[in-house]
Amino acid sequence: MKTIFLDFDGVLHVIQANFEERFSKLYLLEELANDFSFEVVISSTWRLFYDISSLKENLKTLGDRVVGVTGDTITGPYARYLEIKTYAEENNILDWRAIDDASQEFPDDEKRLIECKSDMGIGKRQIELLKNWLVLGEF
Repeated sequence: MKTIFLDFDGVLHVIQANFEERFSKLYLLEELANDFSFEVVISSTWRLFYDISSLKENLKTLGDRVVGVTGDTITGPYARYLEIKTYAEENNILDWRAIDDASQEFPDDEKRLIECKSDMGIGKRQIELLKNWLVLGEF
């Protein structure tokens, strides 16, 4: 099963989103879920403040795809990448992509990162990259 590691801030809404703007880009992933099979693991720091049922609720219909959250926070270089890598290894996830706006948290040569711009969130380009991976297994 293909797995998406999902960040929230800077992906599902712009980084400085007010309450009404939160999750304004969620519909793009919900539409993708209508046509493709994948699981979601939440890698957002929101996982540290909300339980999994609250996180799923925020993700509306996409919440049905959530199978877990990454574990404890790791500090140091490439922290987000290491959190994802640890979760993937512990759960035997071989085929994954991370959607995140914090590219500095990933090695420069990490091809499984689909980078979003913090001031824009996920958009058409990132959805196309996801579709190519979901259909062809590549970018």
